[in-house]
Amino acid sequence: MRVLVVSGFLGAGKTTFIQELARRTGRDFVVYENEYGQADIDAKVLSQTDELSVWESTENCICCSGRQDFAASVPTIANTLDPEYLVVEPTGVARLSSVLDNVDQVSYERISLLQPLVIVDAVAWERQRERFGDIYLDQVATAPVVVLSKVQHAGAGQVEAARAWVAEKNPDARIVDVPYDELPDEWFVELLERDLDPGCAAVPATTGGAAAEDEFESLSLAGISLPTENHLLWFLDALVAGVFGEVVRAKGSLPCGGQWLRFDVVDRAWSVTGAEPPEDGEKGALGVFIGPEVRRPWLRETLLPLVRDAVAAGRADAGEDDSLDYRGAHHHDHHGHDHHHD
Repeated sequence: MRVLVVSGFLGAGKTTFIQELARRTGRDFVVYENEYGQADIDAKVLSQTDELSVWESTENCICCSGRQDFAASVPTIANTLDPEYLVVEPTGVARLSSVLDNVDQVSYERISLLQPLVIVDAVAWERQRERFGDIYLDQVATAPVVVLSKVQHAGAGQVEAARAWVAEKNPDARIVDVPYDELPDEWFVELLERDLDPGCAAVPATTGGAAAEDEFESLSLAGISLPTENHLLWFLDALVAGVFGEVVRAKGSLPCGGQWLRFDVVDRAWSVTGAEPPEDGEKGALGVFIGPEVRRPWLRETLLPLVRDAVAAGRADAGEDDSLDYRGAHHHDHHGHDHHHD
């Protein structure tokens, strides 16, 4: 079994890349999906890809506190499922150098490590690097292959600036800065053929400090809903404006009135698309929010009907306005915020 680690910061596009890798190569994959917090949103997306089987781990980040679970899971996958390839998707806050060390601990003649890659968001990389420099630098400096994602959405000079910064921090990296659909199938196949030379990965110049997962918290909410699509749009504007804390990644799906919608938040940009109702009905509504500061009570009050109704009733008893109104946050927002509706 050959192991490919696909790293990248929160929202960089790791899951999308893995889907494309499976589609282009048609190989026998198992994906080790290390979700942050108790949310299996990306695992559900991956499981819909015909070529993929998904092994979920939502307890801890595999670069630090979850390394023992990871070390036990890799041989189990090799011995029970026996796939040709294991694709490991760590959490967006995992240090790639630590993940590789942990994989190396379980490598033997039947398990080998391929050259890992890191996905870098060509739109949000600069703000993310400035705010979370140690994690970002570790991922970029460690990976022999760096793929710039979302280049088709980048502004003037963003891709060139990202490429130049990556080249400075990791001069030996192979950098890819074109949309996935412009890459030939052979490029994806080659990723599955390059074994990692222990001496070829760069040494990350981090400053140490606390484990990556200790810098972040996450909140997963099941059964969320909002009255209308406009309420969702107001909520997302408020979220990226910082009303609900410093949330750098959020995603989920929920009913809004008579329709289901999926939302996705990366850094200061958000998108909304239509979604199919889940098989388990409104119980399948789920949202996850990740960042250095997550205002949990406010998110519960906004998104959970039981909490929202109880708070509204209390306000009504006190003679206050009990309507859901995020428009205050909406109006004082956001010069420089990137909103896009898909």
